[in-house]
Amino acid sequence: MDDYTWRMKLAARRRQRQRERIIALIILGAIMCGVFFYFVVYTKTPEYAMREMATAYKAGDAKTFRRHVDLNSITLQGYDDLTGDLFKYDTQLTDRERSLFENFYVLIRRQMCNGAVKVINTYIDTGEWTLPGEILKGRQLGIDYDLLLDRSLIRHTSFIDLEAVDHQGDAATATFNIVEDYTQTPFTLKVTLKDLANDSFNVGSADFELFGKQIKFPGLTFNLGGSDWKVVSVDNYREYLDTVSPILKQNLSDYIDATAEIVYRYNRAFEEDQDIFITLQRSPYGIMTTQQRAETSGYITDTIIPALENRQAELDQVPVPQGAQFLAELRRESTRVTILAWQSYITGITQNSAADLDTAASLHKQELALDQRIEEIIHNSAVAKNLPELP
Repeated sequence: MDDYTWRMKLAARRRQRQRERIIALIILGAIMCGVFFYFVVYTKTPEYAMREMATAYKAGDAKTFRRHVDLNSITLQGYDDLTGDLFKYDTQLTDRERSLFENFYVLIRRQMCNGAVKVINTYIDTGEWTLPGEILKGRQLGIDYDLLLDRSLIRHTSFIDLEAVDHQGDAATATFNIVEDYTQTPFTLKVTLKDLANDSFNVGSADFELFGKQIKFPGLTFNLGGSDWKVVSVDNYREYLDTVSPILKQNLSDYIDATAEIVYRYNRAFEEDQDIFITLQRSPYGIMTTQQRAETSGYITDTIIPALENRQAELDQVPVPQGAQFLAELRRESTRVTILAWQSYITGITQNSAADLDTAASLHKQELALDQRIEEIIHNSAVAKNLPELP
């Protein structure tokens, strides 16, 4: 091999190694840019925050989920959407009564929303829907919180996936695909996000040469405060309610109509049973005799309890639309508690047990509360039938 050829091959090898080093540098630069973009840019975007929130929700990661959701702001707005027309179409209320109820719901807004935050936080932590207790327990505020939660749809709405995120400066919107479980109604929920981080740094513009060409790098501002994008409002929650609620109300109305004859027939029979029960207990001395106790016990065992069981058996034969499941379960629970109350009463009068009589009284109070809830649902369903047709 002559000297010229040798020098040409050495030059070619040097050019090859130079190209390889340049390619390696380009690849390394691309990797570094990718890592830089991911950790310094992408993790500070609303897209990242929403995907992280969605993953956390599915995985039960409560801490991460809470980091991206401002529950206090969301529930305050949602409460207004939920209660805005609660009494609007109830023709049994006077204008003054309607105004009083509406003002009352405004006054208890903070307590109600705090309760909702507690309910949601408990569900995030445990996967169980529970009532908040405290001032919202029972009817201490004159409302049935459980019914209001059911009306909100929160306990029977499932998250499907994140659809899109639209980013505009320090605000963004995201859309999620959800489904209402009872009716399997799909819906696209739109939320607003705010960037609550403040710390940032600026990379100024620069000019440099690459492969003989002048490259201009624009100035960029990067956030140092971490991914602090939070959902602060659900923008179309009212629309979601308006989409699903009529279907649920129709389901409920159909179920109430389908069971109306059963309920009416047994209510008439229970009224007769009550008259006989009162007659059996009458005593000139205010204390039942041994024979009265035995006859009363026998009447409850042979007539009243079987009638309750038969009524529930007939109700269970009626197909229950998904939107009426809540009412059907309340009726089953009412029957169960009522039978337990009667059984405790029997033990109390036949064994002269004050403890069992106290248990019977406590169970009777539970039954009355359940029956009141059932009546409210039926009343609200009747009101819903009279809603005006919207154009």
